[in-house]
Amino acid sequence: MENNKIAEHVKKQSNYSCDVLIIGGGSAGLRAAIEAHDAGARVLIISKSTKGDPHTVLARGGINAALGTMDPEDNWMVHAADTLREGVFLADYERVEMLCKNAPGAVNELVNWGARFHREKDGRLTQRFFGAHTYRRTVFYGDWTGNEIIRVLMDQIQQRKIEIIDNVYITKLLKSNNANDVNEEVPTGEGEVIGALGINIEKKEILLFECKSLILATGGYTRVYSVSSSRIFENYGEGVALAYEAGADLVDMEMVQFHPTGMVWPEKALGTLATEAIRGEGGLLLNSKGERFMKNYYPERMELGPRDIVARANYNEIVDGRGTEHGGVWLDVTHLTKDKILDRLPTMFEQFKNIAGIDISKEKMEIGPTAHYSMGGVVADIKCRTKIRGLFAVGEVISQIYGANRLGGNSLLDTIVFGKIVGSEAARVANKAGNRGKTRGPSSSPRLNVNSQKGYEDYGIFIIKEPIRFLKEIQELMNQNAGIIRDETKLQHGLKRILELKGEFYSKDNFSKDFRINDDGNSENVVLTWEVKASLVVCEAIIRSALMRQESRGAHYRSDFPNLHDEKWNVNIYCRNEDREMVLLTQNVKEIKGPLADLLKTHIKPEHQREFE
Repeated sequence: MENNKIAEHVKKQSNYSCDVLIIGGGSAGLRAAIEAHDAGARVLIISKSTKGDPHTVLARGGINAALGTMDPEDNWMVHAADTLREGVFLADYERVEMLCKNAPGAVNELVNWGARFHREKDGRLTQRFFGAHTYRRTVFYGDWTGNEIIRVLMDQIQQRKIEIIDNVYITKLLKSNNANDVNEEVPTGEGEVIGALGINIEKKEILLFECKSLILATGGYTRVYSVSSSRIFENYGEGVALAYEAGADLVDMEMVQFHPTGMVWPEKALGTLATEAIRGEGGLLLNSKGERFMKNYYPERMELGPRDIVARANYNEIVDGRGTEHGGVWLDVTHLTKDKILDRLPTMFEQFKNIAGIDISKEKMEIGPTAHYSMGGVVADIKCRTKIRGLFAVGEVISQIYGANRLGGNSLLDTIVFGKIVGSEAARVANKAGNRGKTRGPSSSPRLNVNSQKGYEDYGIFIIKEPIRFLKEIQELMNQNAGIIRDETKLQHGLKRILELKGEFYSKDNFSKDFRINDDGNSENVVLTWEVKASLVVCEAIIRSALMRQESRGAHYRSDFPNLHDEKWNVNIYCRNEDREMVLLTQNVKEIKGPLADLLKTHIKPEHQREFE
């Protein structure tokens, strides 16, 4: 598109400047913003969701910390050992140590800021069991913990008057190549992030952001599956794709966690999460014959076994003909008192009543596996730095904290722990960048103008014909070919079709030639187009990595390679963008050292935990 045509079609454009730009308004982005602001940086948060309603509000069950309020034997090392075992030793142990050591402080900070976590009658914070935990360490607010954490963080944001612009969709990260003269130890990479470009969905306005450091807190990529616990507008891997296109690497992309319990009926609720807190409070899994089938899969912990094992158990019961009418299994809490259900699971009580028309104190819930969490993502170091100067990432968009599987209750924790770390680091880097600017003089600062040099396509702002058709095919393709149970035939078929769709997507004949950002519907179609674009990157990475990993480990299960193969596959699989081709590399997982290594030699998985009253 010619430049004069662009100018004609853009009626509104706004430019913003800040020290630290944060893309994402969930708990990771908010916690980072608080820390960066307190370190003296000018912070701006941009979010595609409405203020106070990010994906974090769907995190229901709780946040982990080895506080020992219920089980005094617990400590950060046992928490770390559980995390590493659950991830089948694919995670970076130093990040796991960082996570678990800082957990008590992170939870206590939220309490000091006003979090209303459940307490015992004597005032102690209540801690509940979650799957594969040795001890009770999950702190909670009913079954709506994420919502409470967002409330607390938003209050801190408002007290600091940190600006949030919502309904913004970022389409491109902007880079400079003037970073080589900076004398600072950073991960090796090319160029420096200097801003981002996007659109305001409601105002149909082009937005240009200039910054000194940028934090991606954009969430994961589980919505590339047709059955997902994410809402329809969330988690297509847009942040993963933005970083990948800018030159960052991806890792562990094959590791997608399927939560054992998503709603299967009614159809409009397909995939909606039924929190692990239900099983934490004593919920039982039953097949259509009324059998408590987990005794056949994981008798030591039954319903509170590792998520990957419980999800595959549910899947097997369904495909083997012991499922319910709507293709699920039963989740039963009718043996609990209604008072306990209303105290500990109030949101689930309302959810099933309002959506499915059942009273869970009297009737069983119909559930099945749902794509829930991305263990893979952007490569970042322990300070959340990518290999691109000034580009940071935090939360579900990054990887190597959980390896092949994630403990329930850890995801909220990592957003707070690493959100604080990345906010401090991004502010420090922004301050150094500001000092560099004074040294170099104003001429060294990049001048950004979306209308002056390139067409919309170069900035990721374009639409294709029928983006929703692409999206639906991708989601169903992933569900069928790269889901809970994988094999080479299905994966090869999935990869072939993804590459065909990629060719169709970028075909010149598929681009809409009459595109005006101000036309009704066009801004929404830009979003749909970018969701397809991001999904194609993510799905190619998932499938290529799953094909390469010829073993079964955690959430990645190959029916043609059903066993763990540590000698060959105790490696992380990286995806790198080389001349627009995806290249895969492997690197051995870091050897665990220090006291944690000694503990892991003796740390035995616990026997079946105490019976529920």
